Amino acid sequence: MKITGYLSEFSLGEIFRFLAQGQKTGCLTIKPMETGDEVTSLPLAEEYYTFFYHGNIVALTTSLDHQELQQLIAKRGWLRIPTIQKIAELCAPKTTLGLCLKAQGALDGEQLKLLFKQQVLTPIPYLFCIKDGWFEFDANYPLPYEEMSGLTASPMEVALAGLRLLRDWTPLLDKLPLPNSTMIRQMHGEVPYHLNQSERQVWEHIDCNLSIEKIAATLGQSVLDIQKICFRFMVVGIAEELAAIAGEEQPAITHEADTMPLTEVSQSFLQGLLTFLKGKRDVA
Repeated sequence: MKITGYLSEFSLGEIFRFLAQGQKTGCLTIKPMETGDEVTSLPLAEEYYTFFYHGNIVALTTSLDHQELQQLIAKRGWLRIPTIQKIAELCAPKTTLGLCLKAQGALDGEQLKLLFKQQVLTPIPYLFCIKDGWFEFDANYPLPYEEMSGLTASPMEVALAGLRLLRDWTPLLDKLPLPNSTMIRQMHGEVPYHLNQSERQVWEHIDCNLSIEKIAATLGQSVLDIQKICFRFMVVGIAEELAAIAGEEQPAITHEADTMPLTEVSQSFLQGLLTFLKGKRDVA
């Protein structure tokens, strides 16, 4: 089953949350529609492919030739591509390339972490910079074991970590919450994601009827830095923006595996996606 749509209708954060909460397996394709210099900081590619296994991200590529992970390893000078291919022949079918190389003593765990960071963590924030794009989720696309390091991560953790590393926020400025807006928590209790110190401080001031400007003044930080943090909260779905209405007071706010078999996706997948993204009901 395939689901298609536009990023103007559903944000990447919403799509990630649905795939994570639904523990979906498959390939999410994103095709940017920007041209020229509209997104100057985006490493341009015709399409981006993010692979999910039970709701976690396992790989991200810009082609479907199953060669990118080998090229990353070779560029780091760890192994030559012919050597990688010979070692891979020694491993059982449906064994991720990273774990295969580790099992044969060709790479170690730290090297696999570096590969996963370069392959997945680094490009993810740029996907959020795409202003106009088309997406498709294919639940039947086979996992590309040749592109997988063997490591997995929650899409929300990847998004948080990746956006923290983003240096040029220019393409995202029009997506940031407004300085005079108030943020509302979408959950209570312990946040299910790891927050750094600055994020934790901002989180403690949400739901206190303070605008982003006032939170910035209270914490002695720039308004832009607080906007960036609040945007990350919005991406992972733990807070939403309550825009201020001119001339009115803000109301008080109340309160590791060697093999990975494919999983079947139910026929209610499309309807579940649409209802989830429109906020009509919660998806388990």
